[in-house]
Amino acid sequence: MKGITIIVILSVVWSIVSAIIEKKKAAAKKAISASPQPTVATEWSADPVKVKIESLQRRKKSKQAVPDPPRRSKGIDSIKPLHVEDYPLPPVSKSPRKADATSRQLAVMLKNKRNIRTAIVLSEILSKPIALRV
Repeated sequence: MKGITIIVILSVVWSIVSAIIEKKKAAAKKAISASPQPTVATEWSADPVKVKIESLQRRKKSKQAVPDPPRRSKGIDSIKPLHVEDYPLPPVSKSPRKADATSRQLAVMLKNKRNIRTAIVLSEILSKPIALRV
């Protein structure tokens, strides 16, 4: 019996609170609609082709106004090589590695959703505490 009275009281309180919220929303909408909207007196219209031509002309003028920086007489040729002699290294031949037993076990384990959850829980348990993680 107490549970039903609590539910009834909560529903009445919620209906009062929701009515207050709705009234505040309606008042806010009226305030927004009552405020004067700024209007634009004149519209700016331009031909996109003319705008592009003007921007290219400005770019061309700015490039002509800036002189090129002076170049150094010494270039890449003046850099001395670090190695005096060439030491060719023999090619390294790598044989294809066989998968380790642990990696195979891990791959089999991660194919199942339950095992993935178990792996995540284990990693959280075995890792550092959150406060000590970087």
